[in-house]
Amino acid sequence: MIPLSRRSFEELEISVLEAGDHVWLSAKSPQGSVFAVKRPLPEWKLPRDVTGRPVDEPGEWLTDAVRHARPDAGPEALEVGKVLTDLVFGVPEIVTLLQQTRGTAGTAGYQLLIRILAAPNRIAAWPWELLLDPQRPERFLSMARDVHVVRSGRSRTYPIRQAPIDPPLNLLLVMSSPLRSGPDESEAPFDLYAEKRSLLTELQPMVDRGLLRVVVEDRPSVERLRTRMGMQRRGFHLFHYLGHANPDGLKLERRNGRGTLLPSQEFALLLQQLPDLRLAVFAGCETARAPGVSAADETWPGQLSSADYCVRDACPMVIGMQAVLPFGTERLFTRFFYQGLTAGQSVAEALRLARLAINGDENSGDPLLNWAVPCLFVGGSDPGAVLDPDAKARPRPAQRKVSRHLGVRQGELRFISRLTELREAVDVLSGNTSARLLQVVGMPATGKTSLLDRVLEELDPDIAQLFISAKRLLAEPDPVRELACLVKELIDGKGLRAVPAGRFSADDWWERLIGDLGAVPAAIVIDDADLLAGDSAGASDLLNALVTLTGRRGRARLAVASTSDLDQLTQSLRPSEVRTIRLEALSWPEVWQWIRRNLPTLTRFSETELSKLYGQLRHLELWEQLADLVGQSNSFDADDLPVLVKQVAVPPGKVPTAAAIGSDFFGTSTELESDVERLSPATPVMRPLQLAVAGPFTARRRQEVAVALTQCAINQGVPGRVVAGETGVDESALAELLSHELAFTNGEPSEREVCLWLEEAGRAGADIIVLDYGNAEPTDTQNTIIADLVREGRLVIASGDHSDEPSFPAWSTDALAVGAVEDDGSLTHETPYFSREGKPDIYAPRTISGTTCEEIVDEPEMEGTTFAALYVAAAAMLVWATDRNLTASEVRALLLDTAVPIPAGRGESAKRLDMEAALDRARRRLIVGALGSEALELGQLLAETPIRPELAVPILDALVAEGGAVRKVVRNGVEQFERSDSAVTPKYE
Repeated sequence: MIPLSRRSFEELEISVLEAGDHVWLSAKSPQGSVFAVKRPLPEWKLPRDVTGRPVDEPGEWLTDAVRHARPDAGPEALEVGKVLTDLVFGVPEIVTLLQQTRGTAGTAGYQLLIRILAAPNRIAAWPWELLLDPQRPERFLSMARDVHVVRSGRSRTYPIRQAPIDPPLNLLLVMSSPLRSGPDESEAPFDLYAEKRSLLTELQPMVDRGLLRVVVEDRPSVERLRTRMGMQRRGFHLFHYLGHANPDGLKLERRNGRGTLLPSQEFALLLQQLPDLRLAVFAGCETARAPGVSAADETWPGQLSSADYCVRDACPMVIGMQAVLPFGTERLFTRFFYQGLTAGQSVAEALRLARLAINGDENSGDPLLNWAVPCLFVGGSDPGAVLDPDAKARPRPAQRKVSRHLGVRQGELRFISRLTELREAVDVLSGNTSARLLQVVGMPATGKTSLLDRVLEELDPDIAQLFISAKRLLAEPDPVRELACLVKELIDGKGLRAVPAGRFSADDWWERLIGDLGAVPAAIVIDDADLLAGDSAGASDLLNALVTLTGRRGRARLAVASTSDLDQLTQSLRPSEVRTIRLEALSWPEVWQWIRRNLPTLTRFSETELSKLYGQLRHLELWEQLADLVGQSNSFDADDLPVLVKQVAVPPGKVPTAAAIGSDFFGTSTELESDVERLSPATPVMRPLQLAVAGPFTARRRQEVAVALTQCAINQGVPGRVVAGETGVDESALAELLSHELAFTNGEPSEREVCLWLEEAGRAGADIIVLDYGNAEPTDTQNTIIADLVREGRLVIASGDHSDEPSFPAWSTDALAVGAVEDDGSLTHETPYFSREGKPDIYAPRTISGTTCEEIVDEPEMEGTTFAALYVAAAAMLVWATDRNLTASEVRALLLDTAVPIPAGRGESAKRLDMEAALDRARRRLIVGALGSEALELGQLLAETPIRPELAVPILDALVAEGGAVRKVVRNGVEQFERSDSAVTPKYE
C-alpha cells in the first residue's frame, strides 16, 4: 500500500469572496499567506449569444459557446481568462506566492494544486478553469503540465479517506433517460444504449485487465439504486452518472418509467450508502452550477450545486459539469479519465489527461471549449490516486460472443433515433419480460431492420444471436432444416451439445433442437417475415416451425419484422407473450432530438429553421453532412442553409412522365397501368398515402404543396414527410403527391376534362382527391365517377364556392364539400349553408396567410374555398396517417364528428373543422385499441402505438382521469394500464 504520508501536491489555496461591489482575496501555501485583499468586481465584456441576446455572466457565455459548438469562442476564452487572472494574480503578493509555491513543488517533484474557494454562487459560477498561466499568458493553467486547478468544497461532514485501493475498482455506472411525459419537457432523451455501449467499450480494456469492475443501472429509480448499492459486496469506490440534470437536481425514473427530479441534497444523502466511495463523476448537465439565487437573498449555506452537496455529504472528490457536455466529448472524457485513473495516476492527473485529449480531438477540440466544462471539487483530501499502482490485478477471462448475421444489410448504428422502441425491444430479447415473440411492424423503409440490428448490438454478450432474412431461408431446398442447422451452431457455440440431425426429418429435428435451446439465452430474428405468409415453397413449414418455437418455454426469444401482423404466429400465444412495436416514418421530433444529442453545430439555428429542411434531408446521415458543412463555413445565418443543403440533399423522388397519363386530354390515348395495388375500402393503408390535388392556384406548385403539408404534419406531431413524386429507394414518407395535374384553360377546364382527371387519379391509386373546380350543373357521369371512387375507398374533397346556388361536384352526395369561414368564425357570403342538402359538409378558414401553408400559392393573401379545401385535405391526411386502419369513410366521419358547430343563420348550424380534436380522437382510438385484452406498462404501451411519447402520455393521463375507456392499476408494485370494459376485445377493433 502507498503510505498515507506520501505527498503528491504542493498546495496553494485561494479564496474569492464577494462583498457588495468588490471581492476579498486571500491566498496561502506552506511558503506564505496573503489575506483580505480588496479588489473591485470585474467588468465583463462578453459577446451576445447565438440568439442575439446580451450575456452578463461568463458562466452563461461558456454554456452558450459549448452548447452551440461556437468556433469563435477561443479568443473570447482568452479574454475571460485574462479578466480572471488579473483579478487574482494581479495582486503582486499573490502572484509572488504562486511563483514560490510552484518552484518549491517543482524542486520536490510535486505537482502544484491550486484550490479555488469562490462564493457566493455568482462568483462560484465563473469559469475558473480558464485562469491563465502568468508564466505563459497564452496558456491556461488547467492545461499546464505541473499545475492543477480544483474547486474547494464549502464544507465536509465525513472523515477523510485517502489510502489507495487494491484492484479492481468497483464502478457504479448510472444512466438515466426517462420517458418524456409531455411536450413541455425540454430535455432531449438521449440514446441510452448507445452511450452505455460506448462507455463500456471505452472501459472494457480496464475490465479485461482486472483493474475495473463495472455495474450498470439503466433504470435508476431510488429503490433500484439502493438495491444496487446494497448488493455490491465490497461496495462501490467510483460512481458515474450520465443523464439529465439541472442546477436543482438529477433526473431519475419512477417505477412507471416517467422521470422525477431528485433534489441534489437528497441525491447526496443517497450516496452516503457507499461508505468507501472515493470519487463521483456527474456527467449530467450543469451539475457544477448552483440554482440561481441573488446575493441579497443568499444565506449560509445557501443553494449549492449537485457537486458541492456531494463533496459536503458523501464523497471527497467529485467531478461536475458547468455546461452541457456533448455526448461525443463525454465519451472522450470517460475513456482517457478512467485510463489514467486505473493506471494509478491521481484524479487530478487523470482529469488533465482527459482535458488534453478533448482539446486535441478533431471534433471536440480547439477552437471549441469542451475541455473546460469538467470541474473537480475536493473536500479535505487531495485529489490523489484511487488505485494502488503497485497492487496486482487478476485479468478476467474473455467472454465469447456467439452471433450469426446472414443475408441482412447492417447500417451505421449511430443513425438510430427510436429510443422508446429500442428500450422495449431490448427488454424483450434480453428475456426481461414474459414475452416470447417480438413483432416489429411498419411500412417499408421505416427502419425495422435497422432497429432490430441495433437491438442485437445492445444485448449482453452471453445472449446467442441469429439474424437472418426469410428470403435467405426460403432460397434453401429445405428452409426448416437450414434454420435448424443455424440454431445448432448457436447451441454448439455456447459450449453445449446439441442433438445431431441424424435420420430425423427436418420438423422432428427442429422439435428436439428446441429442447436443447431451452437452456441457451438466445435471440432469433427473422427479417422480411411477410414472406412467411406467402405461397413460396417452404414458407408455411417455416412459419409452423416458428410457431413451435414460441410455444415452448425456455430462454430463447423470437423477433420478426413485417409490414403487418402475422396472425398465425400470435394466435396460439397469450397476450402477455407477444409484444408488438409499430414504426412510422422517422418524425421531426426524433430527428431534432438526434441533432441535439449528436450535432451541436446545428443547434446554433432554431428548431423552426431546421424543420424546414426535414423534407429534403431524408436520412440522418445527410444531417451529419450538413453539420460538417456548417462547421467548415462557420455560418450562423439561417439564410445560408438552403445553399448548403443543395450540396448534401438527395434529389426529389421519382416523378412519372407525362406519357404515363392515359387520356387524349393529356395528349396520349395509352391506358394507364397503376403500380398501386387497388385495395378494398377496409384494408389498412400500409404505404405512403397518395394525394391528387387539382386547382388553378396549386398547378405546377407540387413541391411547395409538399413542403407546406410536411410543416403542417410537424406542427401537429404526425411523423413523416410529404414528397412530390414517388418516394425514393430506402426512403419512407407520410404521403406522396401524385404528378397528375388538371390543366386549366382560362381558369376553368371542361366537365369532360374533370371526369378524365378523376378517373386517372383513381387509377393512379389516389387515396385523397382534392378538386378546386365547380359549376352549377350536375352530370350523371361526374356523380357516377365520384361514387365509384368513394366505393373503392377514396376520399373526394371538393371546394364548395357557390354563392347562392349549388356547385358541382362539391354538391355530389359522395363528395366532401368544403365551405369557408371568415376570421371571426362566420360563414363567408360565397358559401352559405344549405340545410336541406347539408352542404357544405364542413367549413374551414378561408385564407392561409400567416400559416405554414402560405408557400403553396404565389399570393398567400388570397382567400376562398380553395384554401379551406386544402385545410380539410391536410387534416384528412394527418388523421389517416395517424391511424392507417381507418377507411376513407371513417376518416370523413371522424372529421365531421369532431367538427365544431357554428351558426349558419335561420337558427341552423353548420360544422367547422377542428384538426386538433380530430387528431386527438384518432390518437385516443389507437391508445385504447393497443390495450386490447391485456394490461400494459407505460413503456410497452408507447411502443405498441406509433404516437410520440410526449403526445401519447398526456392523452393517456386524460383517459385515466376521465374514468371511461382506460384505467390505471398497480400489480406487484408495477403501474399498468388496461381497458375499463371487461369484455375481451381485439386490438385496433
